[in-house]
Amino acid sequence: MIILLNLIIGMIGLGSIILSRRWILNNNNWLSFHLVFLTLKLLLDSFIIGLFIVFSEKNIWSILIISGMLNIVSFHFLEAYLTQKQLLNIERIDV
Repeated sequence: MIILLNLIIGMIGLGSIILSRRWILNNNNWLSFHLVFLTLKLLLDSFIIGLFIVFSEKNIWSILIISGMLNIVSFHFLEAYLTQKQLLNIERIDV
């Protein structure tokens, strides 16, 4: 059950990386799109974690929450790392 939860969240994370490189970075107002996209991603991931908690035994609730949140954070950092260079080029910042 824990592996299935992390696979689903991982697919959402990979989809968010692909969408952020194509959708968010091609718009002039990329910050507002990123915030909306992040909010939708967090709501969807929280909903999935909640569904797994409802249909699991009480003794693995904490493991589900911790592993799901670690997966969300790691994919968010990966997304930030992969899109950082393109975002800096949009703003014309030399680093």
